[in-house]
Amino acid sequence: MVTKHSKGRDLQEQSGDQARLGLKGQAQIRSNVDGLFYFFFVLLLLPTFVRAQETPLNPLEEAQKAKPAETVPTVQQAAPAQSPGLSEEHPRLFWIIPTYKVSNSKAPVSMSSPEKFRLFVRNTTDPSTIIYAAFTAGIKQADNKLSGYGQGAEGYGKRLGAGLANATSAGFFRTFLFASLFHQDPRYFRQGSGPFKNRLEHAMIRPVVTRKDSGGRAFNWSGLLGSIAASSLSNAYYPVTDRGVGPTFRRVATGIPISVIDNLIHEFGPDLERKFQRSN
Repeated sequence: MVTKHSKGRDLQEQSGDQARLGLKGQAQIRSNVDGLFYFFFVLLLLPTFVRAQETPLNPLEEAQKAKPAETVPTVQQAAPAQSPGLSEEHPRLFWIIPTYKVSNSKAPVSMSSPEKFRLFVRNTTDPSTIIYAAFTAGIKQADNKLSGYGQGAEGYGKRLGAGLANATSAGFFRTFLFASLFHQDPRYFRQGSGPFKNRLEHAMIRPVVTRKDSGGRAFNWSGLLGSIAASSLSNAYYPVTDRGVGPTFRRVATGIPISVIDNLIHEFGPDLERKFQRSN
């Protein structure tokens, strides 16, 4: 026979279990937030590392700066060559779309890891990245995507923050980290001329096949693993209903056609821009 005392004890145990589950959930949330904080903290420290890798002044230049009054024999020195990837002009398409990751070079020179990092920073901090994130956040709010963020100003702010975090992590993993580890070039090399079919195939195959730093082609491991890493990281700040293995790989799959569209814009955009300018 069940007594009142045993019933009360059961209720206390159930309350204790619920409290422990609540504390466990709070600890998990704090862990996710801390992980995201440390990730962006590392991003802030990386420029210091990159600057430390840059070539210092040669001894002759240091001597000239230290003793400007003394006569130093003139020595003809070749000016240090800038990286083709950074010195190449990158005009905006239709005055809006940045083209930092696009090269028109027919004889490309590989980029070093610091140069890949600077390319990532330049592309991520461009105002167009913020504008695009703000626009897509508004579209997602109108469609009630990421519904766990809610509506109103708070919901829009969360979607905007998530969009900026997505752009930053995707650029970091794809343009810098995995591109450096696998010695692959993160740029899109525009053909710019030739048969339309060849240019179309070149743009569409780029998400799968990329250029190696040493020349030649290879499977785009840096792009694929970078997308998986960025999508996995988003589980730390996405709503609970949008986390997990399934949503993670759905986001990766959705990114492939988006990359194809970006490549088509980079390949044929300048042609359309010239036609538009001539018509005016």
